[in-house]
Amino acid sequence: MAEETREVRGRLPKDLKIAFEIACARLEVTQTAALEEAIRDWLKKKESSDKQS
Repeated sequence: MAEETREVRGRLPKDLKIAFEIACARLEVTQTAALEEAIRDWLKKKESSDKQS
């Protein structure tokens, strides 16, 4: 059974968006997979910093 998904939207500076697209293409990774990894990493970072406070 496929995992249910939701759309996330946001605005980025043009140069960051272009760099992200290029990096994804170079690494042969979908933008969705890269965003999911980045969000998971961000959440882990925030959780660990909350525990240290």
